[in-house]
This record gives sequence, C-alpha cells and structure tokens, in this order.
Amino acid sequence: MLKVLAHPKRLAIVDLLGKEDKMTVTEIYNYLDLPQAIASQHLITLKDKGVLSSFKVGTKIYYSLSIPKLIDVIDCLEECCGDL
Repeated sequence: MLKVLAHPKRLAIVDLLGKEDKMTVTEIYNYLDLPQAIASQHLITLKDKGVLSSFKVGTKIYYSLSIPKLIDVIDCLEECCGDL
C-alpha cells in the first residue's frame, strides 16, 4: 500500500480525500489541476490496491478512502520524514 502511495499525485489524491468525505472524479481533477485521464488512471490504481472505494450515483462516481485512518499514517510519515 505504501508503494502505491509513493507517487506524488496519488499521495495528493489521498491527502485531498482525507479532508473530504467523498468527491467525484471531476471534483478531484479540478481541485488538483490534473488532466481528467491522468486523475482517472491514478484513481483506478488506488482503488485496485484497496486504498480507495467508490460508488456511483446516477452518472457520477464518488471516491472515498477505504481506510480513513490511512491519513494518520501519511501525516505521521510526513512529520517524521519531512526533512529528508
């Protein structure tokens, strides 16, 4: 799981979803200023590795953290290793 989070864009997505309960693909790529295709690729990777879960409402797909406590682990790593 940490290996998949090593990519800066995926880490940014997880960090964003740690602050929000759920977000659509459109909200994520607009907020992070990413091309839609790139954001979608990263979201699929994160979902396949069990980091994110998704659900569909109408035509929109919402993503959220599968393990909300994961953000605590990331915060701890950033605090401990931020100077490296």
